[in-house]
Amino acid sequence: MRIMYLTESTGWSGGAQQVLWMAGALQKRGHELLLACQPGSDILERSRAAGLPTEEVRMRQDYDVPAAYRVAELLKKHRTELLHAQHSTAHALGLMAAWWARVPAFAVTRRVVFPLKKNVFSRLKYLSRRIDGYVAISEAVKNELSKAGVGPERIEIIPSVMNQRDGTPQDRLDVRRELRLAAERPLITTIANYADFKGQDYLVQAAVDVVKKFPGAQFLLAGRDTEKLQPLVDQSGLTASIRLTGFRTDVPRLLAASDIFVLPSLQEAAGTALREAMAAGLACIGTNVGGIPESIADGETGLLVPPADAGALALAILRLLENPQKTRTMAVRGRAFVRENFTLEPASVKMEAFYERLLPVNA
Repeated sequence: MRIMYLTESTGWSGGAQQVLWMAGALQKRGHELLLACQPGSDILERSRAAGLPTEEVRMRQDYDVPAAYRVAELLKKHRTELLHAQHSTAHALGLMAAWWARVPAFAVTRRVVFPLKKNVFSRLKYLSRRIDGYVAISEAVKNELSKAGVGPERIEIIPSVMNQRDGTPQDRLDVRRELRLAAERPLITTIANYADFKGQDYLVQAAVDVVKKFPGAQFLLAGRDTEKLQPLVDQSGLTASIRLTGFRTDVPRLLAASDIFVLPSLQEAAGTALREAMAAGLACIGTNVGGIPESIADGETGLLVPPADAGALALAILRLLENPQKTRTMAVRGRAFVRENFTLEPASVKMEAFYERLLPVNA
């Protein structure tokens, strides 16, 4: 198949990583992949470094007509059989470009669980019959699309996956030394770009209670703009117990340095960072929202807590710290579960089959 991936993503994110991994996997399966990306974007640079063909398209907003025309020209130039829009603006541009270029099949990935708006533009965008199929990254995302009126027969669940190397015992020592973390004290970590809906503020609040009862606990919050939490950390009296690293690219090393992983999101489509931590063998705590319960069976493969509840989060962390044997058992079960269900190879096979169903027989 000749496939084009279209994304307006500029900075690096979990969604961009998923696009790059899937494109690479499908290329290895013998398909012709082309990524159309923003000039100067992180995914453009990383795609080129990975040996994936790329084209630059300046995408300013939904229904940017010059950008859609540029995409249509690329579709015709590369004789694309299937266009797959990976993010929201790409979705809107792809509708126009796919129609102008008469592409045989057009797919859209939905990576968020925000309810769809009910205005006429949103309905035109999401309910258009020009969209041959949707990829939802979790059951929770599929449910939101269905609520908006997208027929379930048009939605395929293909989960976000992991494809990273494991960290090493040396990584554990090196990272702790680098970040001035005690070598023998337990480390509770979260990795996510800072945003209100990611719930990092609640983790800082929970850390106050945890440190009172378990003074040896230390915390690591990594991700773009996590430095914005520094005033809250200082006000909470936790400067010596919490490290804020900002954006990092060495996730396997950070996980290797950690003992417990927490994803305190208020909403979450899938929780890929949580799955990566589970695959790395960490005991994990997640909030009972969106797609997170699709990874964690409470008390079996991890712990679930209500969102926006710092007290419940603190109790869950203390439960893991105070019961090391049960914690190890949950970590082992969690690792086995995600490695069996959320890895790249079976997801790429499923994506390939999804594309084959969308394409007309004579395409």
